[in-house]
Amino acid sequence: MTTGKLPILVQQTYEEIKAIIERGEIESSGQLPSENILSSRLNVSRATIRTALARLEYDGLILRVHGKGTFIREKAISLETSLSEKWDFIPMLEENGRKVKIELLGIHHRSAGSDDANLLNVRATTEIVEVTRLYLADNYPVIYSRNIFPRSALKKGADPVLMNYQCTAYELFVEYFEETADSSLTDLLPVLPDEQIAKHLKISVHTPIFLFKDFFMAENGHILLAGENYMHEDLLKLRFLSNPS
Repeated sequence: MTTGKLPILVQQTYEEIKAIIERGEIESSGQLPSENILSSRLNVSRATIRTALARLEYDGLILRVHGKGTFIREKAISLETSLSEKWDFIPMLEENGRKVKIELLGIHHRSAGSDDANLLNVRATTEIVEVTRLYLADNYPVIYSRNIFPRSALKKGADPVLMNYQCTAYELFVEYFEETADSSLTDLLPVLPDEQIAKHLKISVHTPIFLFKDFFMAENGHILLAGENYMHEDLLKLRFLSNPS
């Protein structure tokens, strides 16, 4: 599922790289050219290439392996939709008559590391902030949330420990970030919870759940925040209404 739109240049780059994949202009190993080569070939910055690759990875078309490169995934069926409004779990729950409470589970400062560096399109040594929260509806846990963002993205003087996390993501940007998110991308994936997530959601590790994997971007395509939200469908039912007009 996709919400919002990519910046025009990033969207064009995304389509061009996708076309390269579809035409089979890749190595026999299934590896894409490096970011430097793609940047030179498509005449765009490496930042634009990284954001386009992030979108391709979220769409399940490629897999980026730290230290090895970017590879084509096996063909997958993708269903994409667009929502006109900026949505968030808090108003969705409240509009359905639920009393929402958010428990702050932890705030950690650390280097990004390879996995989170790929999500945020930053260097592995970049200082990031990781925030884990638990959403409760009528005092019952329904969503386990993990969000990461570069420390440098915050306004001068903003202290992650003192920030109010009882708000939507977009409210967080307005209050504490240097830039406001212009758009967001979200994928809905079926997964199995690890022990920590299962414990917080009070379910078995063998219980299938949904992962809302998303990231928020500024107008120039720079990624401000990446998030992972784990939800069990028996605990929280979601229904989306589309308007063809």
